[in-house]
Amino acid sequence: MKKILSSIISIFIVLSCGEEGDSVSAGGEFIPEQDVYIGGYFNNSSGQQIACYWKNGKRFDLGEGEVSDLVVVDGKVYSVGYNFGGNASYWIDNEQFELEGTGNAEAYAIAVHDGDVYTAGRDNGASYWKNTKKNKLSGGDSSGYGIAVKDNGNVFVGGYYMNNHHFVIPAFWKNGARTNLSRPSGGDGEVQDVKIYNGSMYYFGMSMAPNNMLGYLPKASYWKANGNRTDLPNGGGWQKGIYGGESYGGFVNSTGVYVAGKIDWIGEVDDDGNDIPGTGGSYAHYWHDGTKVDLLGGIFNDMWVSTAYDVAASDGYVVVAGDVASETQTQVPAVWVNGELIHLEGSDTHGVAKAVFIVE
Repeated sequence: MKKILSSIISIFIVLSCGEEGDSVSAGGEFIPEQDVYIGGYFNNSSGQQIACYWKNGKRFDLGEGEVSDLVVVDGKVYSVGYNFGGNASYWIDNEQFELEGTGNAEAYAIAVHDGDVYTAGRDNGASYWKNTKKNKLSGGDSSGYGIAVKDNGNVFVGGYYMNNHHFVIPAFWKNGARTNLSRPSGGDGEVQDVKIYNGSMYYFGMSMAPNNMLGYLPKASYWKANGNRTDLPNGGGWQKGIYGGESYGGFVNSTGVYVAGKIDWIGEVDDDGNDIPGTGGSYAHYWHDGTKVDLLGGIFNDMWVSTAYDVAASDGYVVVAGDVASETQTQVPAVWVNGELIHLEGSDTHGVAKAVFIVE
């Protein structure tokens, strides 16, 4: 799929840092009397990418690779991820389980049901795993990005596949049977996350509509169980400098629908056609019931400032996981708690926070 770029203005706070392998505190408790888990990765001093998760800012390292998603069930941390050029894995606390596959699998999402671990991703196309056993999904050039399991055991995987006309089709698979979701006429789409709330399915991702000036105009989108798509506002149009939006994760509870993502701005050029530094780029945002919320933080860095990948809400707190550019022009894993930016690592430590889970 096409991945894009955006922009606004920001300030940021570095709260702490630590050496390779150390537990790192980003200021302790994020939410009073609740535990906040963040999954992602960082690069150690040797340049290795290390899969890890943070509990209330304290880091736990899992080995080489990245954590793409995590959940906490009965006090155990279930996380999933992969290492480029290696197999996909999931971890229960710090114990690793390698997923069946070709050796090039990637896993992006995890769910736990009745003691079984379900993960979704791709291995020569969309796939999901029950415990470590692979189940191949239909679709050829395709991928699963989100997974959820209903109380009755039905397994839902969200993602995309490419049809014979070379359109990228947003879709979900229920127990392996594929269903298309709506997309703009002549355009593309994909699902990046799947959630269940009150027995209803929600799919989060993006859609891209044809545009005479830009080729495609992307928007963050989500689909409800009935298949109705909601395209989220970018805060303007391409005529005002906004290229488009994209979402990567979502959350639903009694307070509404939350969507995490970014908005991309078009860079400006001077009279000689040269790029104007500090214009254009990608900026993190989330949407609550369709209203866009700006997330300040980060320093302009070659058409990128910040990205939001996941969101969760509890007791009046909204926690967003992502990354920001630091003053040393480094991509730093970060969270926003009710809009306040917290760096999970020091300003020289490259990394990304991909997932958030709140234990109430």
